[in-house]
Amino acid sequence: MNDTLKTLAELGLGSRLNRLSGQLMKEIQLVYAAKGIDFDPYLFPIFKIIIDSEMVTTSHIQGGLRYSQPAITQALQKLMQKDLVAFKSDRTDKRKKLYYLTERGEEVHQKMLPLWKAMDTQVKELTHFPSSSLLDHISQLEASLAERELSKRILENIKE
Repeated sequence: MNDTLKTLAELGLGSRLNRLSGQLMKEIQLVYAAKGIDFDPYLFPIFKIIIDSEMVTTSHIQGGLRYSQPAITQALQKLMQKDLVAFKSDRTDKRKKLYYLTERGEEVHQKMLPLWKAMDTQVKELTHFPSSSLLDHISQLEASLAERELSKRILENIKE
């Protein structure tokens, strides 16, 4: 069957990127599930900023990711529901919340490290090749993912 989004060329770029993003998130979710980790890949950027910063405000997260305040708040709520992140009020400004990893968040982070390394390696292998345009690059990436799922590539290369 013909891929309609491909036939739209540059006009379909946003739709193809959205489809590719959804596919990648689904594949990463499969990796987390296979390793018994209850984690939503969409939470990764905020979780990683908190890991790297130790204590962080929503303003800092927003500045780093350029996400909307409601999206950040929603992600932080999900991370807190999973007991991965908590907050405390700033001593000098009680209105300001400082987010940090919980003990469980640190345990999950440690479990994720080998996964992230394998993910990084596999995504680099899938995306580092010469191409003449962004659309060509996307087409080659889509073809590689159709040939063999990202989740299988990652799971076969995890070094724990």
